[in-house]
Amino acid sequence: AYLGQAVVFLYKAIKYDGIRCPNNSEAGCAASIAGFITSVTWIASYLSFAANACGAAVNSGALCAGDWTALMANFGEMATVGAAVKEDCDFNKDWLALLKITGTDDAGPGWKTFVPAGAMPTVETVQKVDALRTADRNRAFDLTQCVVADVTNAAAYIVRAILQIRSAASACPEPKACAINIMNIISSFAWISQFTSLAVSDCWDKGSQKALCAA
Repeated sequence: AYLGQAVVFLYKAIKYDGIRCPNNSEAGCAASIAGFITSVTWIASYLSFAANACGAAVNSGALCAGDWTALMANFGEMATVGAAVKEDCDFNKDWLALLKITGTDDAGPGWKTFVPAGAMPTVETVQKVDALRTADRNRAFDLTQCVVADVTNAAAYIVRAILQIRSAASACPEPKACAINIMNIISSFAWISQFTSLAVSDCWDKGSQKALCAA
């Protein structure tokens, strides 16, 4: 899921209208770059934890690497949302126009309407066709974010929260282990809330600024 999310953030930084780097949107650029780095760091963290969980014995080196990369990833999440909140929670801007998001009702005719039969395309026609193709490509990446990252991660953290509750029930006689497990449970429910909010925006063709702000 985080690999797919990294690809989406990289695309947004390079090509996505309204938030691409370097001058399209400073906040959007910062959020996209931070999101890409954070996603890669989460991949490193989960691979480290997997190296311990899948082994026959406890791998303290893998656990240590997983903890440190998870810490780095959490700082990256703070950087990502810190940059994104400037745009996502500014309700005085026409953010749909900034991102060039339109619904099916006002998306306009297809590219064939712009090109008469047997005619050479004009510059204006080519620009309109290119804009439609770009909008379709952006929408495809939004759906990828919706399915691969948002929905998948929300479901994964629901399972993770259940496992953490089980672990906390058995570890609570030990104060330190109990505290860690309880904080993990709270964290998992926070992640579920965030990915659910992101799914509301990414899965809808017009998006939702309130959902993005909540995330």
